[in-house]
Amino acid sequence: MAKATIARSRTNDRALHAVVVGAGIVGAATALNLQRRGFEVTIVDAQPPGEGASFGNAGITARCAIVPVPVPGILKKFPSMLTDPMGPLSMDFLHVARNAKWFIDYLRHGRASEVERIASELFKLTNGSIDDHLALSRDTGGESWVTERDYLYIYPKRSDFEAEKFAWDIRRNHGIEWTELTKAELHQMEPDLAPGFNFGIRLPRHGFALDPAKLVKGLVDTFLIRGGHLLLAKAHEIEIGEEGARAIQTDSGRLAFDKLVIAAGAWSATLVAQLGLKVPLMSERGYHVQFHNTGIHHNHPMMVTSGKYVATPMADGLRLAGMVEFKPMSAPPDPKLTDRLKRHGRLLFPNANLEDAETWLGHRPSLPDSLPVIGTVPGHPNVFLAFGHQHIGLSTGPRTGRLIAQLVAGERVNEDLSAFRADRF
Repeated sequence: MAKATIARSRTNDRALHAVVVGAGIVGAATALNLQRRGFEVTIVDAQPPGEGASFGNAGITARCAIVPVPVPGILKKFPSMLTDPMGPLSMDFLHVARNAKWFIDYLRHGRASEVERIASELFKLTNGSIDDHLALSRDTGGESWVTERDYLYIYPKRSDFEAEKFAWDIRRNHGIEWTELTKAELHQMEPDLAPGFNFGIRLPRHGFALDPAKLVKGLVDTFLIRGGHLLLAKAHEIEIGEEGARAIQTDSGRLAFDKLVIAAGAWSATLVAQLGLKVPLMSERGYHVQFHNTGIHHNHPMMVTSGKYVATPMADGLRLAGMVEFKPMSAPPDPKLTDRLKRHGRLLFPNANLEDAETWLGHRPSLPDSLPVIGTVPGHPNVFLAFGHQHIGLSTGPRTGRLIAQLVAGERVNEDLSAFRADRF
């Protein structure tokens, strides 16, 4: 990675200085888009670029990822999901009780009319996601880490697909096209797949990152080479004067700005609260297991619907990513959940060598209506928010970065972003 710089002095006094808090895919996309518009930009993060949720996600650029987790009937499924030894859900009931309002709101948005509304808003961000990634990474160090590829949904039998009719109807209504795969067609595409998978859906115009962390690092490398700044420090406090927000205090001192973007994922709410805005941001913990030297061929990213996880053929091996865990952010990783993913891996690819494995836990920034916050802070017109992308941060990061850069630059934004406003709660 290019050498990080600590921004102490301005290199161009005529350019407006924008500070972006957060070095994940959303922050990197925002910084690059602002830099391309002539801003002097500093990224601030306590961790190196791509080391948060961007490091461990499934890597999918999913145009189809518009249906939120809460859907009609989910409440009835909760008991079986929690007791299923191979299920995708785990929760700390004391944590849930302490955040009861958030979870009630979360489930309330699972009504059919709400799901359809949420899907329509999310489609504004996911439509063309692979094209957005290719455009963002072109001529940058991230270009070699993102590729276009069909995305597969795989099922034990066709009736399992038919049971998800509500979600697939929503996708069809938004022009998302697919073809059905017979067992023979599916196994021709994925010859090492277990024989128990007999039906598939093939979605074109999708893609994935061969290594999400290296994708983000590559983007930031180019940002630095082109004159951007990276400050590896924790942002503590927003300094607000008579003329509004003007500087941010970090572990490495004070950093003045003309424009501020908060894109710190699950850690964003503390900073936002200093501006008088309470956003109900929750960490939805997710896990991955990365298998190396598997000895099999895996050609396409796949949503394995029986376990609600994604299997991605990354540059450094097979990654299984998923699980929904509601616990405090400070709680240690639960090895039972990574063991569950390992068992899924053996069921998915029975002939694979899965002995060489690494595990990871990260924090999805989630809001009760499954929509991110994108826009300005009421009363602080020079502060912009870009967080809360829950399961689809990688898919929507480039589009969000472009939209935020347009807002910061005062450009016209063609999309209606009112559903993403920060004061909607």
